[in-house]
Parts: sequence; structure tokens; C-alpha cells
Amino acid sequence: MLDSDPRIAADALQRFGAAAMQAIGCDAAMATEIADHLVDADLCGVYSHGIFRLDWYAERFAQGKFNPQAQPVLRQAEGGGALVDGGNNLGMPAFRLATDYLIEHARVHGVAAVGVANVDHTGRVGAYVQRGAEAGCLTIMFGGGARKDWRQVAPYGGARGMLPTNPFAFGIPGGDMGPVVSDFATGIASGGKVYAAKMAGRPLAPGLCIDAQGHPTTDPEDYFNGGAILPMAGPKGYGMALVAELLGEAILGESMDGLNWICIGLDLSRFRGPSAYRRAAEACLAELRACPPAPGFDRVEVPGEREARLRAERLASGIPIPPKTLEALRALGLRLGIGDADLVH
Repeated sequence: MLDSDPRIAADALQRFGAAAMQAIGCDAAMATEIADHLVDADLCGVYSHGIFRLDWYAERFAQGKFNPQAQPVLRQAEGGGALVDGGNNLGMPAFRLATDYLIEHARVHGVAAVGVANVDHTGRVGAYVQRGAEAGCLTIMFGGGARKDWRQVAPYGGARGMLPTNPFAFGIPGGDMGPVVSDFATGIASGGKVYAAKMAGRPLAPGLCIDAQGHPTTDPEDYFNGGAILPMAGPKGYGMALVAELLGEAILGESMDGLNWICIGLDLSRFRGPSAYRRAAEACLAELRACPPAPGFDRVEVPGEREARLRAERLASGIPIPPKTLEALRALGLRLGIGDADLVH
């Protein structure tokens, strides 16, 4: 995003997003939930999972890739474990149900696990682990098992996309400024970052992608023409992606168009009182914030704090939307018959 990009108020984007999802076929409550989630990602600066996704969702709906009317259901997996079946809808409602399950059962049993399957795109997983952390739980979520449909990331040393981006997200209670949240793809970038660059008509940063011949590229079109995203941190990201792929497939079976997800919650109060833990966490985090910043940086931040800072700023000043992305969203509004009045800046 650029400082010169048009800014749209968060509530206007939420109204537009909810109207778009209802036009696609979601009921009012689900449409609002999905729109709120996308706009919150933009508020946090995670534009790869923000409101631009509406255009992609409409395209995938037209292709029959997901069922916007399906409601998630909690049931037993084949081996008896807890499983949220998303009904082949977008994953936001399914992850809300899974997070509710983790918090409730971790408080009773100390630890809880639940799978999420049969979902399409899930949005920003960091939002769900943050909610678990705010409830006092170490919360871990990661997904895999969809390499047959999503050959996005090259294995370390490889020149062709073979694995999905297989994200991991961790949330843990923090100190005075809230939870520590880390949410990342095991590719060096998420697929959404490449999609967003293409829609905005902007180049990728160097070092993210290779073209179909295995050569470095900054043109997002090269990714869509047989290229691939590189693995995060080389062999480390490749190893994490492979673990997620095997677990997603071994535990939940072959996935649909989206990933299979494993979600784990651990009630930290079983080990230490919340107030004592919070004091210890704040002492650790304060030391890190006090580290002198390297050249080119203003400060050292704890994971999750940048998102909270940006959310507060953008609620006041609006969310920056690249002009070409704004143009595409306006065209979507006209195609869906909902207009584009909420996109006027």
C-alpha cells in the first residue's frame, strides 16, 4: 500500500463486503461475519487477506468452488476426535466454531484439539489464534493436505510449485499490550500477496517468486504462468510446510479445494496463575521493545503490536486501497447489482 492510495472508511467497506457476500448467496449474518473479517485484515495491514478477496470469492463462487449457504457443523472425525465440517463454504464461520470449541474444552481439560475440514479460503488465521490467546490459551493452528489443487510453493532446491503455502499461526497471552500473535505462510509470501500485487498492477518484492524456468522474478503474472513462490527461510519453511501437508492429509484425509486444519489450545493457567504469567511476559516483551532499532527501522515491535497500532490508525483515517483494486471492486459491485456508493472516498 502507498500513502497516496485512496482511503475508504472501514464501516463503508464492511457494508460493501456484506452486501457482496449476500449477493453471492450467504445469509445476512454470515455475510456480515465474512465482511468484518476481511476488513479487519485490512485494518491490521494484512492486505493479502483483505477486502480485495471479494472479487476472487465471486469468481470462485461462479466456478462452483464453494457453497455460500452451508453452515459449519461440529462432529466426530473418523478416529473419534472433534472435527468442524465447513460444508465446503468459506472458512470464517468454521474457524469461529473451532475456536469456541478450543476455548471451552481447554478450560475444562487443560488442552484441546479440533480439526477443520471441507472449507474453502479461511481468511487471516491470526485473528482466530488471537481470540484463543485473549482467553488465556496458547493457540496453534496450521493447515495442509491440498497439494493436488494448490501447487504454489517450490520445495527447497526445486524449480516448480509442489506444495500449498500451508500457513502456521500461533497466539499466546502477552503483557500489557495484549497477546503475541504470529501468523505466516510457509512460503516466503502468501498466495494472497501475489494476487493483491496483480490486482493492484504492482511488482512483487525481489526474492519472493520464480518463473516457470526457475528464474527469480518480480512480475506477479509469472507466478500465474507456471511460476512458484519460494519457501520461507529455505529448508526451514519447506520442512514446516511438509509437516503441515502430511498432518493435514494423514489426520483428516484428502482435502477439498481448501486446506485441512489442525487447531490446538492449551490453557496456560494450568501451569501458572494468569497475573504472574502476565508480569513475566511483560518483562520479557519490554526487554525486546527496548532493543535499539537497526538502520531503517523506527522501533522493535512484538508480533501482533503492529497490527493493533495500524488498526487504531486506520479506524481513524480509513483503509488505503490501491486505485486498480478499487476499480475492480467497483466493477464487482456493478456486476452483483449492489452499486459502489460505499467505495467513494
